[in-house]
Amino acid sequence: MTGLERRRSREIALAVLYSAAQGNQSPEQTFAMYEHEPAGIQAFALRLIDGVRKHQDAITDEVRAHTQHWDIERIAVVDRILLSIAVYEMKYAKPPVKPAIAANEAVELAKEYGGSESGSFVNGVLRGIGREGSDQTATP
Repeated sequence: MTGLERRRSREIALAVLYSAAQGNQSPEQTFAMYEHEPAGIQAFALRLIDGVRKHQDAITDEVRAHTQHWDIERIAVVDRILLSIAVYEMKYAKPPVKPAIAANEAVELAKEYGGSESGSFVNGVLRGIGREGSDQTATP
C-alpha cells in the first residue's frame, strides 16, 4: 500500500470517527459512503477505526497525560481524533508505525482539516508521546 493510499485511509477513518463523535451517523453508515474506494484503502481505514474504538480509553489516557493544561473535552474534535489515530498507530497497531511517521501524517491532516493551530498542537502532543515510547524501548 502506498503512502497516498494510507493517507486516504486515514482521511476516511477521520471522517467516520468524526461523524460518530458528533452523533450524526453510525460508523457503519458513514463508512458506507466510501464503498467506491479500493478494497485495500477500505481495509486499512477499517483497521484504524476499529483499533481506535477498541483502545479508546487507553488512547484517551495517553493523550490526557500529554495535554496537562488542556481538558481533553476542550480539544477540538478533529484534533482529538487525529491524535487518537496516531496514538493507535504508534502504540497498538501491529506492526506499530514509527512515531515520526504517525506524527507527520497526523500533523499534515490537522493542517488540512483542523483549525489554524491544529498542526502545531497535534505535533507537540505527539512529540511527547513519541519521545516517551522511544525512551521506553531504549531501556534494556
